[in-house]
Amino acid sequence: MRCKNIVLASCLAATMIAMPAVLTADTNNSTPDPAKVHEVADHLAAFEQQAVDVSRLSDELLTLTRNHKTNWESHAYYLNSLRHDVNGLGLMLRELEQSKPQASEAQQMAIERARPHLVTLASETSEALDLVRAGRSNLWQIQYKQTIADLSKQAHILYQTVDTIVNYHNADDRLDKLEASHGGSGI
Repeated sequence: MRCKNIVLASCLAATMIAMPAVLTADTNNSTPDPAKVHEVADHLAAFEQQAVDVSRLSDELLTLTRNHKTNWESHAYYLNSLRHDVNGLGLMLRELEQSKPQASEAQQMAIERARPHLVTLASETSEALDLVRAGRSNLWQIQYKQTIADLSKQAHILYQTVDTIVNYHNADDRLDKLEASHGGSGI
C-alpha cells in the first residue's frame, strides 16, 4: 500500500511540474469572463466534494471485502450507493463539459482529466455489481476483491487529479490577485 502511495504521489508531482508547460501552450488568446470562471469553480468544487464522498464510500467497501463475516446485502448496499454517486458524478461532469469554454485553462484541464477516471470507475462499479448479482459466493473470490481494490484506486485517482488541478488553479488565481495588488511589479 505504501508503495502505491509513493507511486501515486510521484505521478501527482510529475503532473504539477508538467502543468505550467501545458497551461502556457494554449493558443486561445481570449480571456475568460471572471464571473463564468467563478461559476465553473463552484461546479468543480461540488464535483470534487462528490468525488471525495465516492472515495470514502469505496474505502468502506474495500474494508468490507477484508471481513469474511460481512453479509452480501452490505456489499450490495454499498455498491448501489456507489453506483448512484458515480452516476451523479457523470451528470455533473456532463454539465462541466458544457461549461468548459467559459473555464480557465486549469479548470478545462481538470474537466478533461476527470472523464477517463470516471469512466473506469463506472466500469469497475458495474463489474462489481455484476459479480454480486451472479452469486453471493463471488464476494470471497479474488476477482471480486481485485475489482473492489481497482474501484477504490480509481476513486482516489479521480479525486486527487481534480483536487490537484483545482488547487493549482486557486493558487494561480491568488498569485494573480497578489501581483495585481502590488502593481504587477513582481514579488
